[in-house]
Amino acid sequence: MDKTNFTVVAPRKKKKVNKGLIAGIIVILLGIGIALVATQFSIKEVEFSGNEHYTDEEMLRELKKINYIDNSLIYTLRCSFRKPKGIPFVESMDIDYVNNHKISVTVYEKTMAGCVENMGGYVYFDKDGIVLESNSKRLDDVPLIKGLKFDKMVIGEKLPFEDKKTVGYILNITQLIRKYELDISTVKFENSQVFLYYKKIVVALGSPANVDEKIAELPNMLKEAKGLKGTLHMENFTVNSGIAAFDPK
Repeated sequence: MDKTNFTVVAPRKKKKVNKGLIAGIIVILLGIGIALVATQFSIKEVEFSGNEHYTDEEMLRELKKINYIDNSLIYTLRCSFRKPKGIPFVESMDIDYVNNHKISVTVYEKTMAGCVENMGGYVYFDKDGIVLESNSKRLDDVPLIKGLKFDKMVIGEKLPFEDKKTVGYILNITQLIRKYELDISTVKFENSQVFLYYKKIVVALGSPANVDEKIAELPNMLKEAKGLKGTLHMENFTVNSGIAAFDPK
């Protein structure tokens, strides 16, 4: 009977993994990473664009009220998922990373067509007559509408005037003011007549139903009346006549 030689090899012992050491290394690496992120990405400069109603300093103050994080990397990452909201007159903002210590903020402002006084403050509306904002701040470049009665205003809803023609007149006039870039501070409705206030000049337009051609001629007329004080009568003005009387009272 043949004898078969064979060797029995004992199994190698597995090296024990020092889990505590690995955990310690991970904690140290995480600590180093957190320390680097915390110290090397502090925001030292914020660049703004698109803001007209707010200065850069005002925008920065408002921005810091909304979950602001003094870290360019973490803050821009956070804002990429959830944009900061809640600043009056601002629709939205884009926050972008520039470098370790600088971010850029692109501001998209709400388009204000006009405002009315209400409860000691001002209610602003857009070109479609939708109420946008209620604020104590008076924006100089937005015309104030006076002489009209209205019910309670609700943000996100149409101007609450019962007469739809009135809303149409207001929106038409405010859009024309913006179109011709007129520096009109106030639009006043009185006894079915419309008055525009430009610096020290009151422009009497007459009926609100035919203001389009009158306002179209206003830039040239106000340029000629620069420095004067009084009333520009355009109640009976037509393009064909081209005549408007100025009363220095």
